[in-house]
Amino acid sequence: MPSPTKIIAVRHGQTNWNVDARIQGYTDIALNDTGRMQAQRLAEALAHETFACIYSSDLARAKDTAQAIAQASTVVQQRAVPVQLHVDLRERSLGWALACLWLGAG
Repeated sequence: MPSPTKIIAVRHGQTNWNVDARIQGYTDIALNDTGRMQAQRLAEALAHETFACIYSSDLARAKDTAQAIAQASTVVQQRAVPVQLHVDLRERSLGWALACLWLGAG
């Protein structure tokens, strides 16, 4: 009997717009220094998981987080872990609300 499929869902690291409580949606905002550190720490924590593939949004914040996980896993597993980018995994496009601040944030 084949082993069950295991799915691990993670969120991208922090961006400056997260700090500002801005709605990002489809806007391609990169990870900030804290976000890059978070992605690296997450990658280290997941390095011993066996991934057949990693799926990610094509936006930089998600892609960079996924690639950090793939790189750490590749070193431990001694095989390349592919990252598949999909536009359908993006956050929602909220149109006019993009870049607006969340009410009550902060």
